[in-house]
Amino acid sequence: MKNRVPAARQAYRLCQLCSDRQGAGAPTFEVVKGLECFVCGGLMDETTNMAEKAASRARRFEFRTFAVGVSLPDGVQEREDELRSELRLKGSETIKTQAARLVAVKLAGLTRKGMDKMKPDITVLLDFGANEASVTSRPVFFYGRYTKPAGVQQRRTLCEHCQGAGCKKCRGTGFDLRPSVEGALRKKLGGFSGSDRMIFTWLGSEDRESRVYPPGRPFVTEVKNPRKRRFPKKFGARLRSGLVSVSSGKALPSKPIRLPSFRFVTRIKAVAASKIAPEGLAELRSEFRRAPVTFERPHNRPTTKTVYWVSAKARGRTLLVEAELDGGLPVKRFVSGELVSPSVSEVLKTEVGCRSFDICGVKEIGEFGFAEVTWGEEKN
Repeated sequence: MKNRVPAARQAYRLCQLCSDRQGAGAPTFEVVKGLECFVCGGLMDETTNMAEKAASRARRFEFRTFAVGVSLPDGVQEREDELRSELRLKGSETIKTQAARLVAVKLAGLTRKGMDKMKPDITVLLDFGANEASVTSRPVFFYGRYTKPAGVQQRRTLCEHCQGAGCKKCRGTGFDLRPSVEGALRKKLGGFSGSDRMIFTWLGSEDRESRVYPPGRPFVTEVKNPRKRRFPKKFGARLRSGLVSVSSGKALPSKPIRLPSFRFVTRIKAVAASKIAPEGLAELRSEFRRAPVTFERPHNRPTTKTVYWVSAKARGRTLLVEAELDGGLPVKRFVSGELVSPSVSEVLKTEVGCRSFDICGVKEIGEFGFAEVTWGEEKN
């Protein structure tokens, strides 16, 4: 090894940072300016410039913590690998790790924010070859409960004329222009977050003509690449049909991998094929006391849900029903008996059709489950 040191000094001329990085046991390299360095060719002199670029991009985002990732030009890492293989050096760290660390330290000083490799609010990606810095923001998972008036559907639906392609009927949006909870929430959450990329998860659904009363139906929205990370606990969106309101708003710690089950109380307006006798109403109340109900699902195994209680009033053939049901049991089919047994029609021994139903309360059973998050973890 001693005989090879002079050759190493000649073949591997390194800048001070690249020389120091080779660790204990390395030969004494000839130290040169960055542009003459065999490994980095001046790249390590750019860490301050890259940190300043990163700080400029990062200031567009609201964040408390960050992580740094680095992309190096082709050949840089390979030259360091060649040097270490030739001279049998382990090195204290790789050039990629050192570049990321130096930028991160300088970025922390410029922004006065902390580093977090496991769960950063933003991740800064530095391309040393292109002399560019980009920033991506960790998604925010927003939980809330919404209420809505009749005439507002829950989800956005594709335009029936163009099926999402965009046309005059939908004003180029690709979606049905009728009001929806999703559309209203997208607009409001987009204003709060500075992002229009969202994915909604709903705990149950209802008809367009259904009212949803307080405390509201729970939902979770994944807001992708947000510029701002704070959302109000309460807000509203005014539509021509009325007000969509959100309450109980909060940010979840990460993406839910398990949703809670739920029960809901519904108020149903129905009409029967024949006049309903008082005895039939009493039988409804008696039959549906924590009663198991089977729901036949096409292409799936049957599932059993619970009806916890039912109260009912009738005037002639008009029926008003209140009931507490397990989530996932379709209200209209519970009334008509289609794929559901026992049902309101089955107990009353007459055909009953659901005209409308409202959601009067939704109760979560259990808790959300979350995965451990390492999004944005730096890889070397």
